[in-house]
Amino acid sequence: MRARTYLLVGALTRDLTKDGFRYGGTVAYAGLTAMALGYSVTVLTTCAPEEPVRELLPGATIHILDSLTTTTFRNRDTPSGRIQQLYAAARHIQPHMVQQTFYSADIIPWKFLEVFPERRFVATLQGWFRTWDSSGMVSHQRVLPEQLAGFYAVVLSLEDLDGDLAYARSLAGVVPIFVVTEGHLGARLFWQGNERIFSAPKAQKKDSCGAGDIFAAAFFSALDQGNSPKAAVRFANQLAAFSVTRLGLASVPTASEMRKAKILLDEALPCTAKT
Repeated sequence: MRARTYLLVGALTRDLTKDGFRYGGTVAYAGLTAMALGYSVTVLTTCAPEEPVRELLPGATIHILDSLTTTTFRNRDTPSGRIQQLYAAARHIQPHMVQQTFYSADIIPWKFLEVFPERRFVATLQGWFRTWDSSGMVSHQRVLPEQLAGFYAVVLSLEDLDGDLAYARSLAGVVPIFVVTEGHLGARLFWQGNERIFSAPKAQKKDSCGAGDIFAAAFFSALDQGNSPKAAVRFANQLAAFSVTRLGLASVPTASEMRKAKILLDEALPCTAKT
């Protein structure tokens, strides 16, 4: 039996720190998580040619679109939320750059629905909900609900939606499976006309960067393997909680953590109905 394939398309990023930088981005966090979950991972990314993408994602099939720069951010956590500044942006990936050899992937988290007709499309769309000014300061922007039509499952954070649950509900109305992550509070699942809140396990947070990408990769993989959205949220919540206890790409779940989290795919743990 062939390994199921997880396709990831997006920019490798450099996340600036006081000591220099760490590599990140959805392709890194979700790619490593998907490989840990047993998937054959294909990555289409864009970055400067000197970046060690293959060393960061050993075992993945890598396709690199060379760029003059690598997408570079600085993130600062504050009591009122994260402040993000963009210092450099890599080459933008266009639909025609997606090769025909990618069409057979089992999980396709990307926005080019016209490239992959008649597939169950999943996505983390945080980039759609962000914009930036001339100084690179990142802010939120709104996407019309109809722009999400065609997706099978979408994961976003409440921060991506500027904390607006009413807006989240309007978006959920056009996506069969819609999840809003809420940090240490857990995640909110919109499915079959219902809204449910799943609490997150307690964790000693060191770094939350990448936790959303790890959550999404775990959630989509659980769906792909035939689990219910409820079980998938429990599974993803647990792996995201493990991830925040470590820094950078070291936050990708270990084999032991995977085994512990997989128990939740079979357990009927309680969730809370919305009020």
